[in-house]
Amino acid sequence: MSVSPAAIIGLGAIGGSLARALKAKDVPARAWGRAAKDGDLAREAGIDVGGDLADTVTGAAIVVIAVPLPALPDVVADVIEAAPANAIIIHTAGLQRLEAIGLPPEHHARVLGTHPLAGSADSGFGAARADMFHGCRVSVELRPEVGASPAAEAIWRTVGAQHFDFRDAVMHDTLMVWTSHLPQLTATALASTFVARRAAPRLAGPGARDTTRLAASSYQLWSPMLAAAPAGELDVALAALEERIGELRRLIAARDFEGLATFWEPARTWRRDAEEGV
Repeated sequence: MSVSPAAIIGLGAIGGSLARALKAKDVPARAWGRAAKDGDLAREAGIDVGGDLADTVTGAAIVVIAVPLPALPDVVADVIEAAPANAIIIHTAGLQRLEAIGLPPEHHARVLGTHPLAGSADSGFGAARADMFHGCRVSVELRPEVGASPAAEAIWRTVGAQHFDFRDAVMHDTLMVWTSHLPQLTATALASTFVARRAAPRLAGPGARDTTRLAASSYQLWSPMLAAAPAGELDVALAALEERIGELRRLIAARDFEGLATFWEPARTWRRDAEEGV
C-alpha cells in the first residue's frame, strides 16, 4: 500500500523523527508544526516544511498527526477540513479511548490511533532521529470500520517498525498505564528522592542515570496524559509498585537473602527478555 504523499502535523520528537525517516527513505512527505523553531530546524535538516497546516495536507494520501493530547481535537478538525476526503488520518497521541482524546463522533470516525513505542525524554525537533523507529513495536487501534489499519501499518513499517499489536482503545490505554505511565512516575519518584537527599547530579553513576532517564520528560506533556488515564488503573499500578517496594524493605530488614533471591531472579529474567524482545 502506498504511503505517499504523506503529511506530518507536528514536528516534535515523534513527528520530526517520522519526517527524517521518510526523507531518508526518499518517501515524498511534507511536514508542519506550530513551533517556528521546530520548523526552522526541520528546514535546515532538508525536510519539506509546509507554509501552514492546510498547505501541508493538501493532496496527501496519509496524514500523521503527532501533536500533544490536548491539541489533538483542534488539529484533527483542521486536518479534516483541509485534507482530501479520501485521505487516511492517523494520530500518535499516546492514548486512544474516545473519552481520552476528546474528538466528536464524526471526527473520531475518520481518525485511527497508532502508538509507536519509541521516543525520547527530550522534546522538539532537536530530539528527532531518523532511526527512532528501527525495530520498534507499534500499537494500532483495532477499529476495522475506519479502514486505515493497512496504511497505518505500512507507514510505520516503511520507517523501520517491525512488530505490530492490534488492540482496542481501552485495552491499549490500560496497558499503557502499566508500561508507560508507571515507568515515567517511577523514574520521576526516584529522581525526586535524589533531590530530597540533595544528591548532586554530577555524582550520578550510569545506574542512576539509566533508571531516571524518563524523569527528564516534560510535565506539560505528561500532565494531560495522566489526567486522561483510565479511571482507577493508575492508582492500582502505583499501589502494586508500592507493594513490591514494601516487600523489598521487609526482605532486606529481615536479612532474608533467600527470599530476596526469589524476588530478584524473575525481575532479572523479565528485563533480559524485554531487552531481547521476547
